[in-house]
Amino acid sequence: MDNLNEQHSKALDKAYSEFVQPNKLIDYLGSTQEFKEWAELGTPADLRASLIAFEKDGLYEHCVILKEILIEKQKLAQ
Repeated sequence: MDNLNEQHSKALDKAYSEFVQPNKLIDYLGSTQEFKEWAELGTPADLRASLIAFEKDGLYEHCVILKEILIEKQKLAQ
């Protein structure tokens, strides 16, 4: 039974890690507007982490969107 739980856990980890890849997230969301709406749900810490991941993958158009939303959230927090 433990082996089954371990296999299930590994499968979930693999599915999660594939889903959180920036390119896969962009494909899943489908449009720039949906991406913006998704990004607006994040905290400043979430947006900074996303910005690093998207920049690492060379997705600079999406980095601009993330940065704009991050700046807006930081202004609101002041």
